Amino acid sequence: MNEKVLNTLKELSIEYKEFEEAGATKTVDDAAKTLNIERGQVAKSILVKPSKKEHFAMIIASGDKKISSKKMRSYFECKTSFANAEDTFKLTGFTFGGVCPFGIDKNIDVLVDKSMKRFEALYIACGSDSSLAKMTYEEILEKISNVEVELTED
Repeated sequence: MNEKVLNTLKELSIEYKEFEEAGATKTVDDAAKTLNIERGQVAKSILVKPSKKEHFAMIIASGDKKISSKKMRSYFECKTSFANAEDTFKLTGFTFGGVCPFGIDKNIDVLVDKSMKRFEALYIACGSDSSLAKMTYEEILEKISNVEVELTED
């Protein structure tokens, strides 16, 4: 786990866990299996680029939900595209499987999808494919971003 993420987690008093096995939390399925939890409890962090905006946005959503292109188009009032692996690494310093909202560029707007509200405990990547932070939905709103959205398909 990188120093920037560690400092952010400590600063915000967020509980996290590192797993010995590389790749233990690389995908939603891997994380759910490692922790023996529902896929929806794994919060995925996805970078998107609205065509009419200068900066990318990050959507944090429940791992069992799909981001809706139609809802994104309506929310951003323009077409959006998902960031590729190269852009994601360049903008966040993280590779797929470890992308997280901790210690990222302040120009990236973080949006919290309401799909996660249904779970008491959520697990979000901490910058590597073998680390997760345990948070409640309310903690995510309080400590990461208070911008709530509905961008997933029902």
